Amino acid sequence: MHHHLDVYTYSNHLRQISPQQKLWFAIAVILIALMTHPITQLLIVVWLGIWTVGYARIPAKVYLNVLMVAGFFLLTSIPALAIDVVAVEQLASVQLDQLGGVTIGNWYFFVSHIGLIQAFQIGLRSLACTSCLLFVLFTIPFTDLLQVLRQWRVPILLTELLLLMYRFVFLFLDVVTELQLAQRARGGYRTRQRWMQSVALLVSQLLVRSLQHYQHFTLAMNARGFNGNFQVYSNQSYLYSKRYAIESLVGCIGLVILDFRL
Repeated sequence: MHHHLDVYTYSNHLRQISPQQKLWFAIAVILIALMTHPITQLLIVVWLGIWTVGYARIPAKVYLNVLMVAGFFLLTSIPALAIDVVAVEQLASVQLDQLGGVTIGNWYFFVSHIGLIQAFQIGLRSLACTSCLLFVLFTIPFTDLLQVLRQWRVPILLTELLLLMYRFVFLFLDVVTELQLAQRARGGYRTRQRWMQSVALLVSQLLVRSLQHYQHFTLAMNARGFNGNFQVYSNQSYLYSKRYAIESLVGCIGLVILDFRL
């Protein structure tokens, strides 16, 4: 799937819209998501999904798959927020908060009611912000995003770090795909035992192969006369859409008014 992310970015139906307009819209929605209630944040997830899938025409399956990957990482943080621990002697102090637990040695591990509420709020807020970032990812090509950041006087060091990170994410995924394909061709995932051995071998070889690809990438840049400054170029002409500007403005105002009423 990662091989097609750039394809979707360059072929989405909002491609002709000014990247600055789309980026300002995403920033405004992120600020609203950070300061509003869970119901408003849930509406933001749905609204940005409509923009990405409905307006930009990104396939719903692709969008949901990427959103589910981000959601999986959010779920991994829930236990740290929802599970608490106190000494057995202090058990009486958490009777009103605990929803159930187990005693291990001199410690009592329990599910916290307040922690669950915090985990739900933080998870929904993070999901709303992730929807905004996916809108940027799927509708603004990375080279155009870098040009906008440089126009906004963002430090060159930061933009170049973003470019390198973006490049090496795909390089890392390419290495994983190559190793998995070679292992599957040799029956590496047929049984549970072979699956565990294959995963262990994949992890052990991943760092070595990634470093090799990094060396090749460095040699390629030096061969092309790299002088320490990445240059990005785009000759795409963009339009400012009054319709989308009005719709985004009305939507943002509506979310703020709804949150005040809540």
